[in-house]
Formats: sequence, C-alpha cells, structure tokens
Amino acid sequence: MADLPSTMRVLVAPKHCGPAGYEVADLPVPTISKPNQMLIRIHAGAVTTGDCQRARGIPFIKFDFPMHIGIEGAGEVVAVGSKVTRFRPGDAVYGLNVVHGVTFFEPDSGYCAEYALGEEHVFLPKPAHLPWEDAAGISGPGVTAIQAVRQALKFIGADSLEGKTVFIPGALSGTGFAIVQVAKRIFGATKIISTVSTPKMALVEQLLPGVVDQLIDYQTQNVADVIPRGSVDVVINTQWGSMHSSFPLLKPDTGAYVSLVGVPTSETVKWILGDDKVPFYFAWVLDVAQYWYSFLLRGTKIKYKMISGSPEDREGLELMGEAIATGKLKAIYRAVDLEDIDEVRVEAAKIDTGKGGIGRLVVRVRK
Repeated sequence: MADLPSTMRVLVAPKHCGPAGYEVADLPVPTISKPNQMLIRIHAGAVTTGDCQRARGIPFIKFDFPMHIGIEGAGEVVAVGSKVTRFRPGDAVYGLNVVHGVTFFEPDSGYCAEYALGEEHVFLPKPAHLPWEDAAGISGPGVTAIQAVRQALKFIGADSLEGKTVFIPGALSGTGFAIVQVAKRIFGATKIISTVSTPKMALVEQLLPGVVDQLIDYQTQNVADVIPRGSVDVVINTQWGSMHSSFPLLKPDTGAYVSLVGVPTSETVKWILGDDKVPFYFAWVLDVAQYWYSFLLRGTKIKYKMISGSPEDREGLELMGEAIATGKLKAIYRAVDLEDIDEVRVEAAKIDTGKGGIGRLVVRVRK
C-alpha cells in the first residue's frame, strides 16, 4: 500500500443540500479499521435516490459532513482486513456499502470516489466481461428486485410468477428496470405491465427486449382506464405517483402489493439506520401511519408490505450475481465523469426529482 496517495477526489455534499450543491473535494484516502473491511480502488460508483435523500436531510437524523455520495460501486481490491476470506488484493469486485445500521453514519463510505471501504459480505466478484460502469449500477436495484419478487411470491404462496399478471410501473426507472427483468427472466412472469413517459416509449423494447408485454404511456393514458380493475395478481411499485392508484388494479381476494416507496414501518427504519438512531416518538409515528394502508385495503384480502432492499441477504445477492453473469439481468444507466461536476449535478437532479432519468446514474471515476 506504499504507492497509495494520501488524498483522493470524492463527490460530496458539503452540507444539507440538493444536487446543485454537490462538490468534488480532496479528502484523505480511508484506511481499514475493521477486520472484515476492504479498501477498494473505485472505477465507477452510482448516485441513488437514497444519496439524494440523505444529502437533503432526514427528519430527526444527524449526519456528518462532508457527506460522501454513492452507496454502490465497482473497483479493484487494494487491501483487506484480517478476517476477509472471499477476496484478496487485485480482485475486481462490485457491491454496496449498505450495512445494517451503520453505513449512513460511517465516514469514507461513498463510492463516487477514488477509494472507498467496503465489507466483504456485501460484495461479489465482477465477471471479466462486465464493464465497470455496468457493475457499478446494478447491485442495489438487482438485489432489491429479487427481494421484492420473493416477497410477492410469499404473499401469493407460489414459487414462480408463471400464469401471473404483474404491474411494475417505471420500466426504465432506477430500480424498475431491474424488477421487470427479474420478474420476467428469473421468476417467469407471464405478463408484465409497465409505464414510462412519452419520450421513453420507444426505448423500452430497445433496452429491455421481450421483457414488458404491455407498455402504457402514463402522460397520455390513465392507467386505471387501460388496466381493468381487479385484473392484476401482483403489483411491485417503485414510484410515489402510482402508489395509491395501483391498489384497485389488484384482484381483491388474492392480490399482493410490494412497494419500495411509502411510509415504512419503524422496524424497517431501525434496520436501515440502527436502533439507536430512531427516536421512540418517530418510531411511533411510523407505526401509526401503517393504519392508513389498512384503511385503503379495507374490504379486500390484498396483502401489502413496504420493503427496503438488503444486500446482507447473501443468498439473494448471489442469485443476483448469477443472473448478471449469465445475462438475465442487465444494467441500464447513463454515465458521467466524476470531474464533470456540472453534468453530475444535472443528472443527479433527475434522481432527486424522479423525472427525466433513464436507469441508474453511474459516475465514472477512472477512464
């Protein structure tokens, strides 16, 4: 490690701000402090909705600044802690820094940087044929997609989606692109229905050939007018705009609704942030809010759950890795260079607003 520089370039939020306030800063290269950590020379990282939310601020939660941006990425292992067994220096890896209850509060955890730390159990070996940018933008949506579909299968008591109609709005969104692929190519959904805006209609079949069976232009069509009420077996939702309007589409006696947006339970928030980071009164408010969903579903047997993808599900992570290696799951993204801060801000703003982007936002650190 003698050839490591003392400082690195890293994308940060210097204070609570939107993407317009992001900067590229010179900060110290992190050092391994835990036996299961790896120091990774990052080739590409990804900016996510979670990054934008943290940078803007989360009620009742305190963060340190400058805040490193990027919760997933890909790179080359430089050094390993004493208990790392899966990887060694020189290995190409990809994964996330989302680890139960600590990630958001630890320094040096952003992957839109020249170097970053990662814990080995949330990383996979990068296939030689997979470009760095593809690897950087697939871990989060991939593992979340697998967990979302599995939760839906648990609700309907099935092992596959064969014979099922599944509504997944946002086919080209930052997570939707992965869910439609996982539902179709891994779990065999018979019919995938999805939505995009008018400018993206022609891109879906180009980027996701044979995946979406029915595509709706939500800017010119009302989803409720196109999809018959009570005709859908499963909804996996990634977008606030379609949150409540999707409930009537489900079969009232057997429908399953899995959402990645909405008001989470206190249990979910405690998993993400750590038990000691969630005040009791905030937890109480979150749990009381769950009665709203019970009200919306009154008179039906629809099963509902909001989830937050966990890369610590090693089985799900490895299933994702296999799907990526065999081409069943492919990344969709647009890429910008770390040093092009103006373009980084423009593209990150699309994530922040949820409008205009296609797939993930990947930040190239090394060309």
